[in-house]
Amino acid sequence: MGFIAGLKGVFKKPLYIFIISSFILTWILIISFKFLPSEVLGLSILIFGGSLLYFVIILFLISFFKQIEEMNKWFFVIIYVVSIILTFILNRSIFFPTSELYFIIPLTINQFFTAFFAFKICMDSSTKIDDFLYKKEKSRIITRILEFCLFGFLNLWIIRITVIFFSFTPTILLLIVIRMLQIMFWVNVSLLGIVFIRLIITKKFSAYITLFFLLTLFYALYILFDYLYGIFFSTESGDPIYAITSFLIDALLFLYILGTVYSRVDYIQTKLKILKVDTIALFLIIMKIYVQVSKIVPKIVAEEMQILQAGGLFAIFVFFTLLFGIYSIIAHKHKKKKKAGS
Repeated sequence: MGFIAGLKGVFKKPLYIFIISSFILTWILIISFKFLPSEVLGLSILIFGGSLLYFVIILFLISFFKQIEEMNKWFFVIIYVVSIILTFILNRSIFFPTSELYFIIPLTINQFFTAFFAFKICMDSSTKIDDFLYKKEKSRIITRILEFCLFGFLNLWIIRITVIFFSFTPTILLLIVIRMLQIMFWVNVSLLGIVFIRLIITKKFSAYITLFFLLTLFYALYILFDYLYGIFFSTESGDPIYAITSFLIDALLFLYILGTVYSRVDYIQTKLKILKVDTIALFLIIMKIYVQVSKIVPKIVAEEMQILQAGGLFAIFVFFTLLFGIYSIIAHKHKKKKKAGS
């Protein structure tokens, strides 16, 4: 996959190894805070996460004028020291804003890119598996029909289990789940329609579509638990489990975003001459870090607002699923295995 090649390039850069390691360490501290909440640990997260945030913000501003790779390593040390000082001076105003707007803006940006790259993961994973099955010339028809039926059955089975599970939760949550599943059903029906129209016209069958449906269902459930957990599922014993699950998904998306951005270096430099690849990557990292560290800061957010946040992320994801899903189905071409000597 392209993002793996991009990640290899990222891990060759000591700066990004430091940022990724710090991002993961911040999450470990957050998980520890869920198990053993204390003022000292909470303050440590704000200082460590805040210094990382300011460090990346300063690099982001510098990237407009200078190539990050050309900077001396001691300059990074100086920037980080300055970031620590800024954290002590400004962390109250950044992580405890008087207006929710300061949190909603990065949250919305984070939602947008998270939804887009989540769609990319679902689509890329399903098409890669389908391409692998397509290479087996003798059995490609059977294996891909089985692929279509198997993942279609799993999708329906998990939907049934989901409805049963949420039937034991408060009515408002059950209604939200049913509405989300209804929306996904009609989106899936629309994409299936495109698949069968393409089959009739081109004689090419997008068998991966049911696996794509299954992966998007998993992501929709993640949205439910990630954004509505605090309202309907939060318990003292359950919080650490939620934090660990959220960390694993967030870390996967974080690495996927970096890998995808750096796998398209030439394209970005050609199309976006003003913005450098480092500038885009650092901007996305800033949004991720701020939302991440803000998880430990108590916020008085109305239940309706949390539901709206979950609905917003789901709506963005559905938009990408429908619009780019149709494009991906039409444009997808199987990667045929090259014959030896050709």
